[in-house]
Amino acid sequence: MSLPGVNCGPNLNTPSLRGISEEQYHSFRSLQEVFLSDSPIPNFDLGLALDQYVYGHPYPIETESVIQLLASVPSSILAAMFLDFSFTPIVKLPMEDRIIRLESWKHSSLGLKRGVYVILRQISFFLISSDKEYQKFVGYVR
Repeated sequence: MSLPGVNCGPNLNTPSLRGISEEQYHSFRSLQEVFLSDSPIPNFDLGLALDQYVYGHPYPIETESVIQLLASVPSSILAAMFLDFSFTPIVKLPMEDRIIRLESWKHSSLGLKRGVYVILRQISFFLISSDKEYQKFVGYVR
């Protein structure tokens, strides 16, 4: 679905990763800027949270390959062509255009677009809600 290392852009800083690729990391960082723009946790990193989730299991989980596939969608030129008739993947769009594209997926008449939007958004919210700082913020832990 994407060519590793070329779809996110040059010279991007990437932390050390153990469970996902650099491409998947930057894909989820681009989603964070849209889905979690109002996050009360200023230092939260959605890409690292995904990496820790995928790597943190002592054995492969059934959803791991699905999550990794979905994490490639924002940087995939093929997904951009198939879903949006565009050669520009979400991760390369300016913030305003990224919001517009994802909103178009949310309200699309195509179930596939709506489904991918919902799943990516739900994964994002699941990952932030699993963060200890967020759990402290909402009062779940002290």
